[in-house]
Amino acid sequence: MAKTRHIRLRPSDSAPRNDSPKASPSQESLRPQHLFDGWEKVAHRARRARHIVLFLDFDGTLVRLRHKPKEVFLGEATRTVLRNLVRRKRVTLCFISGRQLNDLQLRARVEGAIYFGLHGWERNTGQPPDLPGTRQLRKCMRWVQRQVREIPGIRVEDKGICFGVHYRGARKPAVEKASAIVKEALTGLGPGFGLLAGKKIWEIYPNDMGNKGKAAKDLLQQIPGRKLVFYAGDDTTDETAFALLRNSVTIRVGRFRETKANFYVKGPAEILIFLKKLEEALS
Repeated sequence: MAKTRHIRLRPSDSAPRNDSPKASPSQESLRPQHLFDGWEKVAHRARRARHIVLFLDFDGTLVRLRHKPKEVFLGEATRTVLRNLVRRKRVTLCFISGRQLNDLQLRARVEGAIYFGLHGWERNTGQPPDLPGTRQLRKCMRWVQRQVREIPGIRVEDKGICFGVHYRGARKPAVEKASAIVKEALTGLGPGFGLLAGKKIWEIYPNDMGNKGKAAKDLLQQIPGRKLVFYAGDDTTDETAFALLRNSVTIRVGRFRETKANFYVKGPAEILIFLKKLEEALS
């Protein structure tokens, strides 16, 4: 059984994920270049590419983060440029998010795109297999729900095969209380489960669920021929993809302490500019 001292749980946007791939010395996080400063070379690569695969995270990347995730929908300007891109035969668009698949599809609504929910586990290209330990995990979730019920600003989200504990907007004492509860829950579950620490959320999930990096690689193996890959994301959960997609155009969105992405932009507004620039480069 896992011991509490091995679990690092921090109320921080840079909290670690325990299944992230270990970086070699050549993969150490470096300060990336702003995407628009290097755009001329990127656009040249895009024009020459036979096929482009565009991976996009949703919350914090295409849309701003909000306290109430159910109020978030893709902006019409962003949807329009994505629809224009996906109509091109040499462009494959994939949304990849921590949201559940149905919720992601409802809020993006771009026809012809591929959708990966739950960090790549749920896919509109096929149903995922059942995971062991689901009953145990759901029992754990109900226990956590009871423990945090009276803690202001803490919310538990049921995601089916995993669950999240949100603390966006909670004060420090509440976050510390919730952190201790999540530690205890993870310890009780044992070695078959892991902790995914994202922006203002902790998620407990089965280790077999995988991550965004693995999901991106799986899709790329299904697309024949040479291709140029773009991947944009704003969270620590996207770092698994940045670490694996070393020869791609990887873009960290928003504030960060360190990243394995080779470019960055300031937020969703600059992602929209990037998408328009990409559309122009392919015209």
